[in-house]
Amino acid sequence: MVARRQVPLFFQILVLLLVWGIISACNHKNTGNAGIGVDQFTAELKKDGFEIAQGYFQLWKIEDCPKSFEVMGTCYFNNPTAPYVMPVVPYWPNEYIDPATKNAFGETKEGYSTSFRFDPNEAIVIFGYLPPKAVYFGLQSYLFTRKDTYKTDNDTYHLINQIGAKDVFFHKVPGRPTQDRILTFDSLSDSNNNVVIERQSGGSFGQFRYFIITPDRSMDRQVRQVLRNLSVADQDIFTEGIPANMRIGLGEDADDFVSGIRYSLPEDGGEKGMPSDIWRNNPSLSILRIRASQPHSLQPYPAWEDDSPEPRKAVSEEYLKEDLNRLVQKVSQAWGQPCADPNCTDKAASFIDTQSSPFNLVGPLCDNIGMDCLADTQDASYQFRGGYGFDNGEVYAVVGTLGTATGNATYVSLGVNNFRLRLGAENVDGAKLVGSAKPEWYPGVDNLDKFYVYYFTRNCDGLEKLTHGFCLSVEDTELVIPPGVKATLVERDYMVPETQRGPDSKLTLPSMALKLQSPAQ
Repeated sequence: MVARRQVPLFFQILVLLLVWGIISACNHKNTGNAGIGVDQFTAELKKDGFEIAQGYFQLWKIEDCPKSFEVMGTCYFNNPTAPYVMPVVPYWPNEYIDPATKNAFGETKEGYSTSFRFDPNEAIVIFGYLPPKAVYFGLQSYLFTRKDTYKTDNDTYHLINQIGAKDVFFHKVPGRPTQDRILTFDSLSDSNNNVVIERQSGGSFGQFRYFIITPDRSMDRQVRQVLRNLSVADQDIFTEGIPANMRIGLGEDADDFVSGIRYSLPEDGGEKGMPSDIWRNNPSLSILRIRASQPHSLQPYPAWEDDSPEPRKAVSEEYLKEDLNRLVQKVSQAWGQPCADPNCTDKAASFIDTQSSPFNLVGPLCDNIGMDCLADTQDASYQFRGGYGFDNGEVYAVVGTLGTATGNATYVSLGVNNFRLRLGAENVDGAKLVGSAKPEWYPGVDNLDKFYVYYFTRNCDGLEKLTHGFCLSVEDTELVIPPGVKATLVERDYMVPETQRGPDSKLTLPSMALKLQSPAQ
């Protein structure tokens, strides 16, 4: 009998891995590790007679604020944690170019713009590799400007006018001789965020994915079929339908739209030269405007109505209400500036919940009355308090529940806004709020692990014993809070764990802003 030669174990394993890889590739085409190129996609689209134009991306940063303010009179109350990555698209040959909104998000190449009108037979497709892992990624489109007037016969307008913020939320587009358009910046749908992408496709960060933005279901089906012809899996394609109550068209009176990408708190820290920073400044994404060469029967998406946004959840924080009031009292006492009122109403004010009635900072509710929704998203709750100066030794203690501790947020952002410029200037992310409320500092308060206490003043030096190091020095520079300019304090709570949206703000407690005086003053 001839002895059988044994195949080394290493080679057996190698063969098995190769076979498994081949089978896997056959069963899972283009599910994240590889995608199609622009030339390949364009060639396939041309076969079907589509007209195609390619755009690019640019990062809107705080430094771009002066130009945006010059053009639009606002810097959009941006989140400093998540600078907007803006798609920039070329105009169609027959598209109206509004000189009033040119360079609304910084200068663009000639013939290109961050805002655009929609051809009824059009789809915008964004595709490529998503950024390195982070806490949050979201892509969302907005109604940017509209030929209309805002309505003043409603509770929202009356409240906002009463607090002195009318010009922030109700305004015309500057630079138009007829003054016939309003700035809206209203959401049009729930966003495609990292959780949505993960649940549908099995992966998000670092994966190759496809996003279709269109007012027409028929265009969505046609583009999807082209992608299928290129072996793209349906699970990797995400559609954002522009709702039927938008005024679609390329003429001057049609609605004007923008899309934006938020990318927050990357795992690598986001410092200059890191992979996340490289992606932000030069995203590994492509963008095409695609339209059918021949008109076809349009199939619009449902209207974006008052009850359209996805229902949101939250853990009720009502049980913490008395603890919150007690903590505010303890902070005032620790500074030797005790409140006279049991609820500290003489020194402290509650943040305003912007997403509940009567404020209603939610896309379709804003749209109903012509209100600027400030690029709202259902992925976060927003609360704020304004009118704070820093020129006379003021110290502001923000006291609130910490969403990451109460089960109501994946990340928290606490920011300082320049009210004059409508600019998100400074930010403290939630990780820096952890441990800021300890029993030895504020004795007699229960559940302190569910709270934070953070201080804002012009100069934190010398206040370490009172602030315990949880303090932000607010610069007096033009793009932060210069002398004489009022600030707004803003809190954002993003993404309830195990859900794909932000918290239901009606179930969370508004934070408190306690005004104190520096002992040195």
